[in-house]
Amino acid sequence: NQLIFGSNYTYIYSNPPPEGKYRNYLYFKSNVELTGNLAYLLFKTTDNSSSSPHELLGVPFAQYLRLDADLRRFNYLGSRNKQILVTRLVSGIGIPYGNSAVLPYVKQFFTGGSNDLRAFRLRSLGPGVSQAFDTGTNAGNFDRTGDIKLSANIEYRFSLNTYIKGALFADAGNVWLFKGDEDSKFRWNSFYKQFGVGSGVGLRLDLVFFVIRLD
Repeated sequence: NQLIFGSNYTYIYSNPPPEGKYRNYLYFKSNVELTGNLAYLLFKTTDNSSSSPHELLGVPFAQYLRLDADLRRFNYLGSRNKQILVTRLVSGIGIPYGNSAVLPYVKQFFTGGSNDLRAFRLRSLGPGVSQAFDTGTNAGNFDRTGDIKLSANIEYRFSLNTYIKGALFADAGNVWLFKGDEDSKFRWNSFYKQFGVGSGVGLRLDLVFFVIRLD
């Protein structure tokens, strides 16, 4: 159990073309989350005890800085909406401090699944190259989380007819820890060697209001 309260700022930028126009465009979304600082300051100025972590109503409160960003580029490869090359870069970092030794579980990063690395089950990769979990049965995969995330996707989309679309894609990424064993920690000289990589093909049933995907 842990209390999480603080501030969150979200910035979104997007410049899609008008209806019927086909030009390249960007989508960018970033979040900054800062929690627990006012409560920690209050305890430090009113409580002389050295007990840690401090608690409110008998429950410890979290203190951390968390940043994440999602950048997407849409490139039209023709004069009509027939072929599109979409590239995506996702990054995130969470830093616990003060009243927290680790990020709250719900704020930790994970990878895999249908909207991330599609060749891997949800939470079945990382941290780093850790082999502490059984990926065959998916047992223990709820512990496959990290303080740092990097992932990238590239997808070539094309139309088969008005409603059915096709796609070719490749995904890569992983999560890492600040603290842990050598297999799970983030290292500048080796992180790029620890990416999980997958590729595949897909079909989309485009019904305008929603899209059904099969990858």
